[in-house]
Amino acid sequence: MVEIPSFDMPFSARLSPHVDKVRQHSKLWARDMGMLDGTLWTEAYYDQADFGSFTPLAHPTLGLDALVQISDMHVWAWYVADIFYDGYFRARDLAGAKAFVTRMRSIMDSPSQPTWTVAERGLADLLTRAPLDQRDRASLDEYFDAMLWEVHANAVGRVPDPVDFVEMRRRTIAADMSARLAAGPLIDQLPPELMANSTMQALVDAFADITSLKADVVGYERFGPDTGLVTNAVHVVRNFFDCELQQAVNMVADLVNARMKQFATSAADDLPYLADQYRLDSAQRIALKAYVEALKAWLAGELMWTQRTGRYEPYPTPSVASFHRPTGLGTAAVLVR
Repeated sequence: MVEIPSFDMPFSARLSPHVDKVRQHSKLWARDMGMLDGTLWTEAYYDQADFGSFTPLAHPTLGLDALVQISDMHVWAWYVADIFYDGYFRARDLAGAKAFVTRMRSIMDSPSQPTWTVAERGLADLLTRAPLDQRDRASLDEYFDAMLWEVHANAVGRVPDPVDFVEMRRRTIAADMSARLAAGPLIDQLPPELMANSTMQALVDAFADITSLKADVVGYERFGPDTGLVTNAVHVVRNFFDCELQQAVNMVADLVNARMKQFATSAADDLPYLADQYRLDSAQRIALKAYVEALKAWLAGELMWTQRTGRYEPYPTPSVASFHRPTGLGTAAVLVR
């Protein structure tokens, strides 16, 4: 057992008043898509994880319609992550993972085509309701590439270098897409050259590192080397520095807290300078401030959810003996109902 250190959080978490409606909708949606049939998730596990409360905590000011769509996207992403964890990482099945990604990209290209799996059905439904723009498509492509990178690392038993790992880990949580979801339409009011500025990108990178590295600490026993996974920040640090487990846990937690301090300092000190540098008008200055406030709300809400969720508790073994059940051309190794 490892002792989980405390994490600094200078921002206050809030909960959307729509939380009950979002919880109810997202569970019903997950059930309708087939996610709760016991193949990978059960209803008991879904309730234990309380996936439906994540978005109301991370996006406390959004309206109900936006919360519902974003919540379903997160539920789908967690389901896909568990397909990779339980079907491809542990099985070291790179070929199956590639086939899965091929199908996901096919659905992204044509969501109206017939779907044969739970993951395909969920993605097609999401895209029918809200088509991807070019930036979100690029983020999902990077996400799937990063997941394949993790499958390959686990397949060959290669513990990544810490620098390579952190850069890739940002992609496995689709950090850019998450930041845009947090900002909503505000981001469209800001000049693209500002968003591409190195200071703004560093802010998003810190946002990503806080979220992903903290999850690796809290989820070490659920998603660590004892379950067959080498791509966990704690394990990467322990392997690189050849140190004791608790020392590695503390080092990663210290890095999370350092990144939080960097994020908070940059958010407070750099924004006025950037606003002047890019000659933002009053509306754009308000949008920039609101964008960063949305990222703060996400970080605070995500930490509260992490502290309350059963996502990282002992996980029941999926009921299927194998995730390799072909259902058609190009779908070998895709998890099906």
